[in-house]
Amino acid sequence: MTAQSHFFQALREKAGPCLIQHPWTIAQINSSNINLLSRKNLAANLLERILPLFEVSEELTRFAGLQPLFEGINLLDPHYCRGDEALRMLGKCQGLNDFQREKLAGVVMLFMEIVKKTNLNSLQLKTFEILTLWWKIFQEHEVWVALQWLWQEGVTVPHSQNGFRAWWRFSHGSLPDSKNISESHPKIWIAICEEQTVFNSAFEADRMAAAFSGDGRYADLAGVCGDLPDCDNCELNAECLWYANEGNTAMVTIEEKIQRNQISAEDIPELMRWLLTSNPEEAEALQASLNRGAPLKDWSREGLRDLEKQQPLDSKLILRVEAMRELCKNYGIEKLKPQDQFSSSRDIFNHFHQQLSRKKQEQFIIVLLDNKHRYLAEEDVSKGILNKSLVHPREVFASAIEHRAAALICIHNHPSGDPEPSQEDLRITERLVEVGKLVGIPVLDHVIVGNESYTSFADQGLL
Repeated sequence: MTAQSHFFQALREKAGPCLIQHPWTIAQINSSNINLLSRKNLAANLLERILPLFEVSEELTRFAGLQPLFEGINLLDPHYCRGDEALRMLGKCQGLNDFQREKLAGVVMLFMEIVKKTNLNSLQLKTFEILTLWWKIFQEHEVWVALQWLWQEGVTVPHSQNGFRAWWRFSHGSLPDSKNISESHPKIWIAICEEQTVFNSAFEADRMAAAFSGDGRYADLAGVCGDLPDCDNCELNAECLWYANEGNTAMVTIEEKIQRNQISAEDIPELMRWLLTSNPEEAEALQASLNRGAPLKDWSREGLRDLEKQQPLDSKLILRVEAMRELCKNYGIEKLKPQDQFSSSRDIFNHFHQQLSRKKQEQFIIVLLDNKHRYLAEEDVSKGILNKSLVHPREVFASAIEHRAAALICIHNHPSGDPEPSQEDLRITERLVEVGKLVGIPVLDHVIVGNESYTSFADQGLL
């Protein structure tokens, strides 16, 4: 089964009954198809959408300054139109510079080519040949907007960028690289929808993926695979590579690290750069939703999803809020440097508390020390429920021997928040202490980090 069919088959069988019966999905799939579009209306709507891309002043409208363009584009003969005619028409407009006239002349000529080849029949307007012309009209970074605009004008072409990202997560375990046109161009998504054999049409497949990814959130159809994928509650997670694959965190983008809850202290510089590119226009909506007493701690996942419903579909505000929370959570984490020393178990807890206290899985870390008990290195040994197979002396002491450590400290967290050691914690620690004595690298302490407190095996006399 192809990746296309696999995704859509799982979508139909596991999430389809709920999504397909929602009024939003029904309205999207059964929307009235317009067979022949009005050239006058389509041209006017296109110009209104395109003019801001060329930074044409908002004071110039179809009634003031640009009247020759809005009227003339309907008078040109698409079979005999020449570029110099389009430039002469634009020369009669007021307030345009030479660059804008040249670009708009190109738009006019491409629109004439589309009219000539399709007579504005909606079935022909969505072929790859014609879509390529539409993509030339819109700027390179607006190719998805071109599809969404066509849909608004009555052309049933697949256009859900969020649906495409959900498919990519499911099939690749990652996000498409937005800077790589071979991965992120909408023609890929159109081909995927057309190749699938599960739904009745490419457009229906697109609409189901759109519903799954949260495009219908304004109509209370909360998709689980939006900017903050709700993997634990997703019915497709058993077959989803995103859910199964933690990924190589050194290779993924900062957005993906936020979505995977993988932000670490080392990511903070990149996270700050990413945050500084945020859109100030969203500040008003964010400000209205903030709890001034605890502007970041108060956000729950449900609160973020409520805020998401108020944003445009292409907004990144929710990711930026989550990124800010990660930034604050990691603010107190400083990387240990060679020669640093811990003077007590409280020092160990203070250093690792921010890093470990809110983790949803148990994480086991060792700190390697020299013969004066100064910091040498830090190693993340395992993630998940601690047992003898996940925390094996071989992995712990192999790293210690490689760094020529003279001693080590073990640290791990309890997601429950209770730092009381379990029987398994006691058995693992006893085994590590025994091996440490054999190889000459003693375990000085094992600290269990809870939400606001900790347990030190050394302080409790358990070593």
